[in-house]
Amino acid sequence: MHTTNIRTLCVLLLLAAAGITATAEDKVLCVGNSFTFVNDAHLRLAELAESQGRDIKVKAVFEGGYTFRRHLCNDKTLKALSGGPYDYVFLQDQSQTPAYLAESPKRCRLVLRDAKELADRVRIYSRDAKIWIEQTWAYEKDNFGNFGSWENFDRMLRRGAKKMARKSHASVSPIGDAFALCRQERPDISLYKDDRHHQSEAGAYLKACVNYLLIYGEPFNAEATACGLDAEQAAYLRHAAERIVLKLKD
Repeated sequence: MHTTNIRTLCVLLLLAAAGITATAEDKVLCVGNSFTFVNDAHLRLAELAESQGRDIKVKAVFEGGYTFRRHLCNDKTLKALSGGPYDYVFLQDQSQTPAYLAESPKRCRLVLRDAKELADRVRIYSRDAKIWIEQTWAYEKDNFGNFGSWENFDRMLRRGAKKMARKSHASVSPIGDAFALCRQERPDISLYKDDRHHQSEAGAYLKACVNYLLIYGEPFNAEATACGLDAEQAAYLRHAAERIVLKLKD
């Protein structure tokens, strides 16, 4: 057994003997780009978890426009990966890359290599981490990311993320599906900034809700923070995420 694990076990045994219950801290790493850092989706994840009584530490490493290949060549990312072990890791590629993979699997085959290599790098330092590939959202900018419509862009992103997850022995975080549901049901809630591309405060909150539910696997309780959003809109976004992730009905 590793020395650190022995020390941890000894501390837990001593606490138990003294009648003290120790709560393990959940360590989360988010690797991404502007779809992570705009409006601080990673920090909203931590706020949500803390409002639910969870002991959590969220670290994020991001650079604008970064692909998985660029992360694999980035010292800052590699240093963050080596800072594990993490319990949960979210990997988010450049916003169009999964869709391009779905559209042209042969031409984009190196995308699968990069996804697997990045997940494998995670496991070097975080052997037991649960890893998700983020299925990001369709957006209107540049003719729907060059895919022509909301529906086609969402479909390609979903298909590509699934391919990347299978290759990486990971799971999919269905953020894009949650965005699509909310666009359909609540067009009054703007999920996008004025650039029609990046996430608004509401979009960042929705992303955080999806990832929270993937980690903890149970609905939000009444203490869930709205992270500064309108309370009614935040409640809707949480429930929408529950319907996508937990398959809850209305």
